[in-house]
Amino acid sequence: MQPCLQNYIGSIKQNIKEVSIDDFKCTDCSNALIIDVREPAEHAEGIIEGALPIPRGVLEFKLFSHPFLEGLSEEEILNTPIYIYCATGGRSACSAHALEQIGFKNVFSVAGGIKQWAESGGNIVKP
Repeated sequence: MQPCLQNYIGSIKQNIKEVSIDDFKCTDCSNALIIDVREPAEHAEGIIEGALPIPRGVLEFKLFSHPFLEGLSEEEILNTPIYIYCATGGRSACSAHALEQIGFKNVFSVAGGIKQWAESGGNIVKP
């Protein structure tokens, strides 16, 4: 990773909530959204079961129209727990930061992304 990009991601990670793979595995996500912000070609390789494949570039535009949020009040939407992951944690950190800027309050970037998920024995399914 280039030094300026590394500094940028590092500064973002200081201002967001990040959860480890171990903590994520212990989290009850039954009332949460899990979002994979990788690109479609990456999604085709497999995603975490229950995750929504929404590329980072369109996240803010597609998230509000997702059926999971349908019928919720604005306050309920903004307080919905959201766990975001990517390949290793950079894109998910940027995505979490963007959603916090919009007003979401319970956004978490999954540190290490799907790479660490797989290395820790986490289940990956084809979408």
